[in-house]
Amino acid sequence: MTIRIGIDFGTANTVVAGWDGEQGRGVPVPLPGVDLLREAGPGPTQRVVPSLIAYAHDGTTRRLGAQVTPDLAEDPGYTVFASTKSNVSGQAYDAARPVGDRRITGREAATRFLGDVMALAVLAVEDDDLEIVATAPVESFDGYRDWLVREVRDGLPTARLRVVDEATAAAVGYCARLNPGDAFAVIDFGAGTLDVSVVRVQEPGTAAAGAGVRTIAKRGLDLGGNTIDALLAEHAIGHLPLPPGDQVGRNRVFRRLLTSAERAKRELATVEHAVITARDARGGAEHRVTVTRGEFDALLRDKGVLRRVNQALRSCLDAAAARGFGADDLRSVFLVGGSCLIPAVRDLVHLHFDPEVVRMDRPLEAVAAGAAGIAGGHELFDHIQHDYAIRHVDRDTGAYEFETLVEAGTAYPTADPVRTLTVRAVHGGQRRLGLAVYELAHATYRDAGAELEIAFDAGGGARTVAVTPQQRQQRSMLWLNEDSPTFLEADPPAAAGEDRFRLEFRIDAHKRLTVTAYDLHRHTLVLDRQPVVRLA
Repeated sequence: MTIRIGIDFGTANTVVAGWDGEQGRGVPVPLPGVDLLREAGPGPTQRVVPSLIAYAHDGTTRRLGAQVTPDLAEDPGYTVFASTKSNVSGQAYDAARPVGDRRITGREAATRFLGDVMALAVLAVEDDDLEIVATAPVESFDGYRDWLVREVRDGLPTARLRVVDEATAAAVGYCARLNPGDAFAVIDFGAGTLDVSVVRVQEPGTAAAGAGVRTIAKRGLDLGGNTIDALLAEHAIGHLPLPPGDQVGRNRVFRRLLTSAERAKRELATVEHAVITARDARGGAEHRVTVTRGEFDALLRDKGVLRRVNQALRSCLDAAAARGFGADDLRSVFLVGGSCLIPAVRDLVHLHFDPEVVRMDRPLEAVAAGAAGIAGGHELFDHIQHDYAIRHVDRDTGAYEFETLVEAGTAYPTADPVRTLTVRAVHGGQRRLGLAVYELAHATYRDAGAELEIAFDAGGGARTVAVTPQQRQQRSMLWLNEDSPTFLEADPPAAAGEDRFRLEFRIDAHKRLTVTAYDLHRHTLVLDRQPVVRLA
C-alpha cells in the first residue's frame, strides 16, 4: 500500500502530515525528538517541527527542530540557522556563515533541514512505497519547485515527489471544494512575512504543472511574528531595572527575552495575560514582566502593526476588485500561519470579510494537511488535472508512441467507461499482459524544450549532444505504474497477435483509474473495476 504524506516548509514551523483514509483528511505525522505540540487558538493543538537547524563546529553532529533549544543557540560550538525559507524563495540575501572550518549558506542549510525532515518522515511511516507532496509559494513556484525536486529530493531516491502551490494546499487542508473560475483568498501571516493573495482556480488544461491557481492580486510585507516578538521584548526590557550603560548585558538579556516573548505571544491568543521572563547571565537574577491582552493590543496598534496589516489587506482587495473579483465574490478566506492567531489580527480580518467565509481552525497544519490530502486524491477539483496516456511500440519503426487514455478536464467519478480497448499478446505463449500508464507534463516537469545538452566522459572531457524529440517527450512524462505494468494473466497462454483482453477504464470517487477486464478467449470477467493508478 502506498503511503502518502504532505510537507509544508515554513519560515518558523514545518509540518509533516499523512493521509488518513478513515478520517478522510491529512493528519500530522509524529517525529519524536524534533517536533513539538503548539496551541493554535480556537482550534486543536497542532504538531510542528520548528524550522531550525544547528551545525556543530567540529563537524560531528547537527540538530533539528525542537533539538535546537535556547541553550544550544547560545552554545559557541554551534551555529544555528533560522528563517532559511527566505533564502530559497529569494526574499533574503544568501550570505555564507562560518561553521568551524567551512562556510554554509542559508540555502544549503534549508536544503539540509528539509532533506533531514523528509528522511525522518520516511522512517516514521516505515514504508518503501512512499509518495510525498511538498508545497511551494505561488509567486515563486517554478524556482522553488526546482529546488525541491533537484536539491532536496536527492537524498530520497525511493520516494516519489510532487509539488503543489501553497494556496491550493491550504484550501484542501480546510476541506474546501471549489470549481474552475472560483476565487478565494489566503492570508499567510507567519514568522517572517505577511502575504495576502486572491487567487482563482484554473480551468482544466491551463494550469502550470502543480500550480492549480492563478494569482489575481497579491500584497506582501516584511512583517511577521519575529517582528512582533521583538516589539514585545522591547516592551518588556523597558520595564526592567538594568544598569545604565551596560549595552553588552542588555543585549544578552534581550536575546533571552525574545524567546520568552514568542511564547507569551502564543499564550495571549487564548488568555488575558502572560509573563515574559529572562535570566541575567551576570547576576543570575530572573527578570519577569507581565503583559496583558490589552497592553499587547495597544502595542500592536501604537507600533503600526495593525495599520500595516490593514493596508496590505485593503490594497490586495482593491487590486482584486479592479480585476472583477470583489470581497463578496470570494468563496472562502483561509488563514494560515501562527500570527493569524493573534486576536487583534483576527478581529481585523473580520472587518474585511463576512465571518462565515473565514476559516482559521487549522492555521499551522492546514497547508501540510492539504498536501497530504492531495497525495490521497482529495483536491479542490472535481475534474482530472492532467492528460494520461498509454504507451505502445510502433510495429514499423520500433519507436514508442503514446495514445491518450484520459483527457484533462474529465469529471469524476465516471459511471461509463472513459476508454475501451483491447490488449493483444506480443509473442506466443505470453502469460502476463498489461499497459504502461503515463501522466503527461507531470508535476516535476519544467522546460523540456532544449535541443542540446552537455555530456561528460570518463576522461573529464565534454561534448554537446542533440536531444531528440522522443527524448524531450519522454522527459515530460511520468510512468505511473512502472512497478506493476502487467496486471493481466492469460490462462491458457495467449497466441502472438491475438486480441486477448477487452479493457474498460473508469475513474472512481478517489480519482483512481480502474480497469474492468474481459478474457475474450475464455469469455469470462477477470477484473472488475480494479484500481490501476491514481490520477491527479
